[in-house]
Amino acid sequence: MASQETLEQLKQRLADIQAGTAVPSDTTPADVPPASRARSRRKPKDAGDTFQEGGFGEEAPADEPWAEPGAGSGTKKKKRRRNSAGEADSVSGPAPELTPEEAYSEAKAIVLRQLTASPKSRHQLEAKLAEREIPADAAAAVLDRFEEVQLVDDAEFARLWVQSRSQGKSLARGALRRELAEKGIAPDLAEDALEQVSADDELEAARTLARKKLQSSADLADRTARDKQTRRLVGMLARKGYSPSLGFRVAGEIISEAREARGDSV
Repeated sequence: MASQETLEQLKQRLADIQAGTAVPSDTTPADVPPASRARSRRKPKDAGDTFQEGGFGEEAPADEPWAEPGAGSGTKKKKRRRNSAGEADSVSGPAPELTPEEAYSEAKAIVLRQLTASPKSRHQLEAKLAEREIPADAAAAVLDRFEEVQLVDDAEFARLWVQSRSQGKSLARGALRRELAEKGIAPDLAEDALEQVSADDELEAARTLARKKLQSSADLADRTARDKQTRRLVGMLARKGYSPSLGFRVAGEIISEAREARGDSV
């Protein structure tokens, strides 16, 4: 198995990949086709704020420095094997089985590429390695090592996820709890992360959302119009993970507030 790296070495290699200046050290020039080596040195497109929706925890644009041009979502990749010169050839048959050292090296390269795009939970990385047909023992060894040096940390991932999604999308704790479960975060780690969002935080976020969603043109003096606005606000808040009881409470408050501001009799 490949020698283990120190925390500083792994972090430096991750920084080099983010800067587009390095190919994973376990992938030698002979292991990468010449055209692909040039592509691997090319600086990746800016992924923007990795904690915004669509950027946090999503799949890296290129998981392997030797990926075929244009290979990606919806594109079937050809299996590859090494010829006697050490170059990779496209073949139609099954790929030869990796040695333990090759599997460990390839798994480490994939994980580094994934973490370059955004933070990931261990569950997400396990799924990606399984998709790339990395043997389970090699995947576990690499992820254990990354956890040891805290480059994979489910507790920190959960904390950042809650912070990002509660502030950026105004999601309630119920919705955040479901999302963390989908990411494979253990329930105790999820509850620790959710402590960042208090009941008062939820209430104020719900009020802010309702004020934005309330139609300014609605005739709130009319009972039918008020009922329609109430249903819209409660439905919107439910999609954000807020309970029906809180939704009706907030909808009533915001509608009354708007009617007072307009001089309607309440």
